[in-house]
Amino acid sequence: MTHHIVERPIGGNQDKFFLWAMVILPILSLCAYVGDAFYFYHEALEQTPSLYEGLLSTILILFAYLQYCAPIKSRELRLAYHILLYILIETGHVGYIFAYSCTKDLFSVIIFVGWMLCDTFFTAGLIYCRIYRQLHFHIEVENKHIFHFISRLDVILALFIPVFLNKDLSTTTRDSIAFFLLFDFFSEKYEHFSSIWIKACLYLFAAVTTISIACEWLYFRFDEDVFNSITDIAELVAGCLCNSLIIMQFFPYHFKPRHLQEMAHQSQVAVVGT
Repeated sequence: MTHHIVERPIGGNQDKFFLWAMVILPILSLCAYVGDAFYFYHEALEQTPSLYEGLLSTILILFAYLQYCAPIKSRELRLAYHILLYILIETGHVGYIFAYSCTKDLFSVIIFVGWMLCDTFFTAGLIYCRIYRQLHFHIEVENKHIFHFISRLDVILALFIPVFLNKDLSTTTRDSIAFFLLFDFFSEKYEHFSSIWIKACLYLFAAVTTISIACEWLYFRFDEDVFNSITDIAELVAGCLCNSLIIMQFFPYHFKPRHLQEMAHQSQVAVVGT
């Protein structure tokens, strides 16, 4: 029965456990985001400081960006899947908007309205590419990438956990750690990029992510609100760039012909193997 729901991507080397993980992990990551958002809202209503700053969703949010390659066979299920994830992430954004409305933080409310628009366009792009046009993704996630993400997260979180557990510091960083891992992952395919647009997008994505993380640490060091504001803006811009890069990689003209030929050959081998 499971083979009617999930499908093996080009190459067909991944096992069923990995395929189901790629479907389930984005859902879990956004459920964690919704939980963290409304916990933050509860703390804002109670006006009590918390040692918990959304650490769980910060760890898992990476997988929400990998929904672009969720190996779901049916178009109808694929559409329902992306709509479900869209509802979850927008619910989380609304939770943060409620929280910052309670604290009268207009700047943060505007930032999360920006995130709502960003994720709306991202979901619309995924639906257009994966359901309407039925385009295949050209940057594939494999087992080794998941273990690489986890190993890098261990190191990064060793630095960030003291910040999350320090009641004298407050952080709204949610995606910067994920972006740091994602631009490292996308850069592995840089040699296959052909279009100047996707190359420029990757460079800008890396630069803005670096600015966001650097300003976050400057905020912790000097406690100046301007650094926190720059961090929030840079993180939103990085999110738009990351989403744009993911949508662009669906279109073959962004890649060199040799890379496309290799993928076509892998597809033929997979068909022969079945």
